[in-house]
Amino acid sequence: MTGTPTTTRKATSKRNRRSGPRALVLTSVTALAAGLLGTAHAATESSAAGIRHPLSTGTSVVARQGSDDAVWNVGTSTITVQPGTGVRQTLAKLTSSDRSRQTRVLVDAEGQPKNSGQVEAGDTLRVTAEDGCTTGSYALAIHQPATERDRNHWNNALYDRIDRTVNAHTPVFPDRRCDVTAAKYRPLVRQVTETYATGNEAGRPSATDSPLVYGSQQVWYYGDALNAAVKDCSTAGGGIVVVPAGGSLNDNGAYYSGAINLLSGVNLHIETDAVVKFMRDKTNEYYPVVRTSYEGSDLYSYSPLIYALHQRTIAVTGGGTLDGQEDMWNWRPWKKGYWGEPSVENKSVDAPYGANGVLNDMNYRDVPVEQRIFTDDGELPDTIPVVEQGKVHNVAPPAGAKAMKSTFRPSFIQPNDSTNVLIEDVKIRNTPFWIVHPLSSKNVLIRDLDIYSNKTTGYERTGWNNDDGIDPESSENVVMENNTVTVSDDGAAVKAGRNVNGREHRSPSQNIIIRDSSYRNDGGGSAAISMGSEMSGGIRNVFIHDNTFGGSGLAMALKLKTNSSRGGAVEKIYMRDCLLEYAYYGVAEFDADYKETVPFPGADAFDPTIRDIHLDNVDTAATMPPGRTSFNFPSAASRSPVENVYYGNSVFHTSSTLSAAFTKNKNIRDLVVENVDYVNPATGATTRYDTTPLTLEKGTRAVWDDGTAVTLAEADSAHRDDVTTLPGATFRIAGQVDLSTAPDFPAKGTVRLFSTATPHPYPYP
Repeated sequence: MTGTPTTTRKATSKRNRRSGPRALVLTSVTALAAGLLGTAHAATESSAAGIRHPLSTGTSVVARQGSDDAVWNVGTSTITVQPGTGVRQTLAKLTSSDRSRQTRVLVDAEGQPKNSGQVEAGDTLRVTAEDGCTTGSYALAIHQPATERDRNHWNNALYDRIDRTVNAHTPVFPDRRCDVTAAKYRPLVRQVTETYATGNEAGRPSATDSPLVYGSQQVWYYGDALNAAVKDCSTAGGGIVVVPAGGSLNDNGAYYSGAINLLSGVNLHIETDAVVKFMRDKTNEYYPVVRTSYEGSDLYSYSPLIYALHQRTIAVTGGGTLDGQEDMWNWRPWKKGYWGEPSVENKSVDAPYGANGVLNDMNYRDVPVEQRIFTDDGELPDTIPVVEQGKVHNVAPPAGAKAMKSTFRPSFIQPNDSTNVLIEDVKIRNTPFWIVHPLSSKNVLIRDLDIYSNKTTGYERTGWNNDDGIDPESSENVVMENNTVTVSDDGAAVKAGRNVNGREHRSPSQNIIIRDSSYRNDGGGSAAISMGSEMSGGIRNVFIHDNTFGGSGLAMALKLKTNSSRGGAVEKIYMRDCLLEYAYYGVAEFDADYKETVPFPGADAFDPTIRDIHLDNVDTAATMPPGRTSFNFPSAASRSPVENVYYGNSVFHTSSTLSAAFTKNKNIRDLVVENVDYVNPATGATTRYDTTPLTLEKGTRAVWDDGTAVTLAEADSAHRDDVTTLPGATFRIAGQVDLSTAPDFPAKGTVRLFSTATPHPYPYP
């Protein structure tokens, strides 16, 4: 059996980076041919015992131990070498991540083999896997010493470690094929009736109380075959489940399926031109009850369309299309409860079905997740999946558990509690909810995706959100690169659980790279990149660079959102070398009082924490609407100001001023603006901003009318609940600030005091 080699794609970065030019995402997925379980390409490995094993399809390379003198770092798409390193030396220092035999050839910028001399930026390493068919490549870059900019507003060592770790754990699969159209699975392909909504009885969407009208069609259903192939492939030791183009029995060529449950060692490969359509029937027959999450609260409900629980080494790849078949009439009505459907936004904790109020009440009371069960009919399922002693078991619901009817729309792709995950080179359309949602997972590579979800099409142009593009939640070591994302909600949203659920049961989302991508919004009014608002487990160490942001509905490039119910912190966020083409608010928004979906009286209060945010070389295009300002600070508590924000080396096209950013909220501490030009689009006039925070001198005091004075302790972000006790309610403040860096301040500046009076201390986790 033969296969066609995968075509490697390469793109050139639009800016210089910390380690020189890089290539964008380079595919390393094998080209597939139809076959049965256990068959492979012609090449197989023969052991001494005469047993033949499938060869590796892996094209990931890593540096050999002790290679620091030549190879500085090997990331998911770029190999960075020391200056002056030779071609032969570089090749000798590399090996395959799975120790399989590969062919590696270094070529120059024109694609010609390069056998000697020094490695140069623009060279490429081409890799052919052990199977002889799978190909991939890495760009070569020359290491550059860290600059002052890097040391102050970046973390090179951590960035390289994240890149290196994710690359070394990129899933590798044996060349064992399991084709869903093979004879073995034909008995599992059956005809079913797909039932779906086609409109409402009134014939016009604005009649939101008019019930839905349904239609149906007969389709060949491949869900059982797909899940059987996944199980066979995993049991056999891992491999590739093939969904071939042109193999479906359906007239439209699509493979209709319910939820696909990925298992360890399996690469679900949807070939180019193949389409998987997910059934519009909202039933547990097609979407079984599994452990999942909805807006940061864990629960048992409809399975995500592609799902994995506690699995290792899994992938979704291939160039084909995944179609969730969501539209104005299907899945979406649950958002607001139109056309006779229940509303997930029902805030009542006593609702007769599962909705936000019910789930958030369970979160607040910390109800065990195994008792948060929501089904298609409100009846308990026979079993639910749980992880016990490192394995997934299907067990009966716990004694006393009750179920409610679900309105919780499922995520599209959700690896849950999984390790070593690759989601690459597929098109995703028409999603019910969040799109790519790694949950409590580790070592995740998401690249070369084409995501398009336009929920502003149809009734209520601005009211159909919840289609975040890529949402790593409580996940660690995540690289998101070379993705094209157009949605009506946040393009990429980093999450870490909501309130009690996040604080008590979730890990932080940390060590995340978002690069070389396009994030656009066509009408939803959200951010390109956001952190929160479900962030109670904490978000930190997020690196964002070489991205383009735009779209007529984009609000801002970066949005950080939390509130006093959350706990946790958003911190150490780095954005650099990005271009904002259009946004109707500005570059960034820091919102410390983001609206709580279902507030609960008596809930614990926490200081909303946003700190250590760096924006460097984040430019806007001349296409920005005039009159906007770079920052929007809707709110921050005076006891917990947004702190340590750096904005430098950028060009912002606007007719407004920097000071306009602070009209709503002035509780900001240590804001540095350095070498930022505001360019008036009408006149071309440029105003440069360079600011330095004033230093409060020691000895600031609260003084009463009788002369009694108490020295105030300076706020300390590490000990925020250490407060100065004052004996009275009315006082004046006396003290000094250091004006050595701002000699014009006495004539032009104003010192203002903001305070929060409360008898209650604020606890911290």
